[in-house]
Amino acid sequence: MRPTESDGSRSKTRIKKPLYTTAAQEDLIAILRCISRDKPNAAVSWVEKIEDKCLLIASQPEMGELQSKFGSDVRCNFVGRYVIFHRRHEDTVEILRVIPGDRDITKP
Repeated sequence: MRPTESDGSRSKTRIKKPLYTTAAQEDLIAILRCISRDKPNAAVSWVEKIEDKCLLIASQPEMGELQSKFGSDVRCNFVGRYVIFHRRHEDTVEILRVIPGDRDITKP
């Protein structure tokens, strides 16, 4: 049974939301535009899957493989062919970039 606000037995669990950098927001828009050229419905679905994964990452900030070559505490996770680069930021997670995994990158 979940506690309610009125029973006072436990504090209400708050879902942590990730913080998206400007670059990550632009990445999501680019993904949406690219996929929607051929499959508009699939584009929305992919971005939703990525955002769902970002919510999961925010609740489990140690999730993913460390990518220290990109900076202190930078980790990555995958959704299909897309790579989410993130790091812990205070009490949540900062989403740094969301890029295709086949892209040759030197930094996220």
